[in-house]
Amino acid sequence: MFSPWSVPEKKARKWMWIGLAIVAALQFYYVQEMIAAFVVFGVLFALVAAASLLVFLVDRASARTLTWAEMCVLAILRTPRRGMNFVATLTARCPAARTRSSPSIERSSAIHV
Repeated sequence: MFSPWSVPEKKARKWMWIGLAIVAALQFYYVQEMIAAFVVFGVLFALVAAASLLVFLVDRASARTLTWAEMCVLAILRTPRRGMNFVATLTARCPAARTRSSPSIERSSAIHV
């Protein structure tokens, strides 16, 4: 009849070391799994951070580009107005331009003659 106390010391030591090896192996497996999870989450975090940075930089660049384009368009739209003001200023200064008749009147008088 065997009882727990009747097991030889050599056999008990052997099973104790096997049990410790199993516990150590389980702990190493757990640590490996945790390291693998840390690496996976680290890579995912880096990808999300890079995508966020890219969106931020594109937004900043497009804001500057749109501001620049708006200024250019406003300058282009102001050019005809400046030209009209220039012509109006020239005609206001030149007395001959004010007294001269329009071409449509000259044509109509030439037809009736």
